Amino acid sequence: MHVLSLVPVNLALQLFKGAKYDQSTNLAETHLPVVVWHGMGDSYNSESMHWVNETLNSYIPGLDVYSIALKEDGRGDQEASIVGDAMTQILQVCEQLHQESALNEGFNAIGFSQGGLFLRSAMELCGLPINNLITYGSPHNGVVDLPECDSWLCKQRNAFLKKHIYDDKIQDSIIQAQYFRDVYNYDEYMEKSAFLKYVNNELVVNRTYSENLQRLNKLVLVKFDRDKTLVPKESAWFYDIDTVTGDSIPFTQTENFEYDLIGIRKLYGEGRIDFKEVDGQHMEINEKDLKEIIGYL
Repeated sequence: MHVLSLVPVNLALQLFKGAKYDQSTNLAETHLPVVVWHGMGDSYNSESMHWVNETLNSYIPGLDVYSIALKEDGRGDQEASIVGDAMTQILQVCEQLHQESALNEGFNAIGFSQGGLFLRSAMELCGLPINNLITYGSPHNGVVDLPECDSWLCKQRNAFLKKHIYDDKIQDSIIQAQYFRDVYNYDEYMEKSAFLKYVNNELVVNRTYSENLQRLNKLVLVKFDRDKTLVPKESAWFYDIDTVTGDSIPFTQTENFEYDLIGIRKLYGEGRIDFKEVDGQHMEINEKDLKEIIGYL
């Protein structure tokens, strides 16, 4: 597995030998390389990312898998998935992907949780040559609440965080706050959100974003049926929430779809969006689940 390093940003892409797997000499010449972006609290060289690489290579021997790293050390990369500026990180990733010659002719991409949102955003912002984009449990339409918890202390903490979620200091430094989309306080979201309102074209419609996304061959949206971390779980399918009933608004009835804000209406109309489900909790993925996407790689 190759590691896409953003440390330092102004240098060329680095490959960390310690994180590169031994691969079959029978290279998968008929398959595009794959870029993966991990989720919150994970890191580029974690056991889970190693497992993803090994599993994909068990079905496609010699497949080149690139793992995005925001920091050189695993702990720092893990912290960067929580603390930082999402837009800055995405633009840095774009720079590194453009500099990697092996990816210039195109690649497939897999994003886990927020990594899927960020890869989709990178496609919009930078026109990356992504062929198929697969996202697992990604907050494409944001989150309206913090992950569910049972204890009184946890609930009090969540209440405090939600009260301050749009404070400038929080928006400038906490990644997850930057895609918090409070549909019950939409005006404040539109005024103070530091990230999501831009990449979802909710503030000002940037047609370049939609044109770039429409270059995808396939957008594969995977939802976890028992997800209690992503609230609502249907955000993985671009669903919205009815603020009166609290019910989910189906993909084809959202404003994003109706006005084709980022190009998903055209993709859907041309049969280029596939909706998938996993019977599990957030990021509860097994080999069978990964096997389901091999046909896209």
